[in-house]
Amino acid sequence: MASIDLSQYNLVFDDEFNSLNLNSASNPKGTWDTTYAWGGRTLSSNGEQQLYIDPGYNNLGVSPFSVQNGILTISAQPASAAVKAADGNLPYTSGMLTTNDSFSQTYGYFEMKAQLPGGKGLWPAFWLLNTDGKWPPEIDVMEMLGNQPTTDYTTLHTGTGNTSLGKANTVADTTTGSHTYGVDWEPTTTTFYFDGQAQFSAPTPADMHSPMYMLANLAVGGSWPGSPDGSTKFPADMNIDYIRAYASHNTIAGVNSSAAAVHGAAPGAAVDGTASAANPALVPAPAASATPAPAPTTPAVDTSTTKAPIDFNAMIAAKLGAGAPALPQANHHADTMLSSLWHSASHANPVVDHWG
Repeated sequence: MASIDLSQYNLVFDDEFNSLNLNSASNPKGTWDTTYAWGGRTLSSNGEQQLYIDPGYNNLGVSPFSVQNGILTISAQPASAAVKAADGNLPYTSGMLTTNDSFSQTYGYFEMKAQLPGGKGLWPAFWLLNTDGKWPPEIDVMEMLGNQPTTDYTTLHTGTGNTSLGKANTVADTTTGSHTYGVDWEPTTTTFYFDGQAQFSAPTPADMHSPMYMLANLAVGGSWPGSPDGSTKFPADMNIDYIRAYASHNTIAGVNSSAAAVHGAAPGAAVDGTASAANPALVPAPAASATPAPAPTTPAVDTSTTKAPIDFNAMIAAKLGAGAPALPQANHHADTMLSSLWHSASHANPVVDHWG
């Protein structure tokens, strides 16, 4: 497949992690949130065993984040007795970063460069969620299981037909060096990349046309990766070199997006790529021309891995018991369970499982 050509894109978000700008009560305009948008710090319905903490969590003085030489490290490790007492006895702590309150956009190219941790039960990810809180949709730019370091899982979760589109890509060992994980999300086609090379492409689902924000996290345990065992080494480190987002000619800035301010555009306006002193790293927009810039090319669409339809309410009823009410899509806690169930169905149920 083709390689990504960013010459027609403009850099609108770039954290090189020379420091870490966390959102907190004392820093309400920080770049990164450390919980899910609804305040959650784990996905218990998914069987995950970690609590996502931050330096200020319950004044415990424990942080999963460290920065050295331009590398952000998210560390997962066994929880101390004090942390277990405060977190409901979850056995591990780890970290999550999201741009829910600082950056979102509709369409464009999103990329993370990172070295991932190996070991059974580890589950690093880089993904996108809707700013309106509804689920699906979800774009999994990268998921990796620590005991499968040469497999890069890329997935579109969509409510259109209750399906998911994805592929398990065989790639270089993700634990022995840094690699880039990217997705080019456009109105008609979404394409996933590893080290700049296209891995999987699919038609953009009908419910993926509104602003999304970025998440990066290191989960531990769960119904899909299983629990850590004696071979899993702690602390387990996810080392992130950078996280970036680019605007394509289709991109629309999100209402919470710093891109709108950087470009001098009103939220919701098309991103024009104008450079600004507020972000010197921006790639300058091409000079105005009477001839419109060509649309970025994308590889041929691969639809061979479309999953079978999934009945969400039936799955929830089975999980919660007979008579369980249907859960509204707009409810974040419902979305959490739906997401967990989807991952279980996607990766564990042989009827809908296409990985492998």
